[in-house]
Amino acid sequence: MTALNRITADRIDDTACQRYRDEGYLLADGVFSGAEVDALNDEALAVCRGQRGPIDRWEGPHDHETDEQVLNRYLCIHFPHKQSELMCDTMKDRRIAHLLTRLIGPNVKCMQSMLFIKAAGKPGQAWHQDEFYIPTRDRSLVGAWIALDDATLSNGCLWVIPGSNKHGVLWPQHEQADPRFDCGGESEGYPYTDDDAVPVEVKKGGVLFFNGYLLHRSLPNTSARGYRRVLVNHYMSAESLLPWHPPKQGEAMGTLDSRDVVMVAGKDPYAYKGVEDLASPHVRPTGEGGCQQWVEDAKDIAQ
Repeated sequence: MTALNRITADRIDDTACQRYRDEGYLLADGVFSGAEVDALNDEALAVCRGQRGPIDRWEGPHDHETDEQVLNRYLCIHFPHKQSELMCDTMKDRRIAHLLTRLIGPNVKCMQSMLFIKAAGKPGQAWHQDEFYIPTRDRSLVGAWIALDDATLSNGCLWVIPGSNKHGVLWPQHEQADPRFDCGGESEGYPYTDDDAVPVEVKKGGVLFFNGYLLHRSLPNTSARGYRRVLVNHYMSAESLLPWHPPKQGEAMGTLDSRDVVMVAGKDPYAYKGVEDLASPHVRPTGEGGCQQWVEDAKDIAQ
């Protein structure tokens, strides 16, 4: 286990919070029990089989395929909490909410869930920052990365650059064609090298929290078989607006605020706006079809 900033599920102190602010990540061991994780993995299979509802870019039906064949088809499914009651409950779990209130503040909302399967041979993701994709107004974005398997060097655990969050800079991105990664963009121009990165191996049931400005990546699953399953939820301060979608007619840029959110702790100061259902569950392409196909798929889903 290489990660240095670690706590147990029931204890977080001021020192750990300060190290999170300084280093950009915090690993909580043993948040979820083995039985709870097993239930989430069963639910992940049900989602992949289409048993929880329709999914854009779904490759089913899978009636005549084994469970392994089904799981091997999918790298990632976005917004599974919109179909799965268990995954929505996990998003709001009191243990995660407690830790988030120490890292973000008393009022916390969530806007995204992502179910990664990452079977053997599937690619990782290049260096990036999550706030590049999910902008907040107060730099409060936090990813909560729930390990549904032991995440190891061989199956593609996360790598982070400690302290890279402290610049408060969103580094530019370029398209990349590295076969180790899916077709997402890659950050550039930052004052670090790969030698500054550390791997964060996470035991099944642990949760890695990381700042939206933290540079991180993952490498391919090079295991002979098996998965690196993860449920990732993204949270932010409920006080911040979320300018995540194009403006509606007559809407000022400075007041953009996606209301496709779920409250997980405290009060929502914008509750008077109500909530919307804007995003739908969809499959993230792995990149085997080429980067241009990934871009076209993303455009179709957005429309």
